[in-house]
Amino acid sequence: MCPNCQKSSIQKYGTQNHIQRYKCNVCNKIFTLKNKLDSIKIWHDYTLGKQTYKQLAESYHCSVRTIQRHLLKAPKTPLNLPQNEILNIVMDTTFFGNEFGVLVLMDSLSKKVVYHKIVNAERVIYYRKAINELREKDYKIQSITCDGRRGLLKDILNTPIQMCQFHQVAIVIRRITRKPKSEAGKELKILIKTLKTSSKNKFYINLHHWYLKHKNFLNERSSIPDKAGKYPFKHRNLRSAYSSLKRHEEFLFTFEKYPELKIEKTTNRLEGLFSELKRKLALHNGLSKKNKIMFIKDFLNEKS
Repeated sequence: MCPNCQKSSIQKYGTQNHIQRYKCNVCNKIFTLKNKLDSIKIWHDYTLGKQTYKQLAESYHCSVRTIQRHLLKAPKTPLNLPQNEILNIVMDTTFFGNEFGVLVLMDSLSKKVVYHKIVNAERVIYYRKAINELREKDYKIQSITCDGRRGLLKDILNTPIQMCQFHQVAIVIRRITRKPKSEAGKELKILIKTLKTSSKNKFYINLHHWYLKHKNFLNERSSIPDKAGKYPFKHRNLRSAYSSLKRHEEFLFTFEKYPELKIEKTTNRLEGLFSELKRKLALHNGLSKKNKIMFIKDFLNEKS
């Protein structure tokens, strides 16, 4: 229909800048027919179709600013909590440069995101608040898998806590380095790589044998006193790696103690989610912090 005379007698007149033009046979006016832009479709093309502002503007025959305006007003996907009342929580935080991070809780049974929050730092209080919010909604949390941050390995309701074995391996490797020079360091590196395939009994028996073999080496002290007049241990990093394994002994094999709960022994499921999120976000370089957060929240809501 002609927008000028409201008659339906129109015909195609050609294209200009890839836009179809029409001519009215009654009033001879030349015009274009524009479909009303769908904010929801534009948002899905942006997040799922991996298209940039410029590509969307060309696709919808409008300006980049119009695309940005529709993205801001598009209704976003809500977070859908699982129907089952029992949750096996896997939780961790990932950061986006120095700007901010996102704390995420996933249920390993349904494999759905059940909570997320934008944070400026990784603090125990944020994790505790997230757990409490889920409990207030009458969810029963039957296990928690986390990175072993101090304060997270104790739960007031005695929920079984599993420390991520992947994080424990990383802790030890950071202490002894990837290329340890001492014989004790080389042997501990070999031993720690068996953590994910060993039983608790087998792993800690081997660790005890390692300690007995290198006990004298671990107890060596410097011949030069420090400022306090004490003689420090020579191999503090190696001792720290061993102490970490002993300190976390209670939590590294919780899944073995409660086989019926099907507890995840690592947070790798979340690491995969974070990698996917960052790959998709990388396709949209130059986003403002506000738009980054909007993108992240919608991505995680779609995973619920």
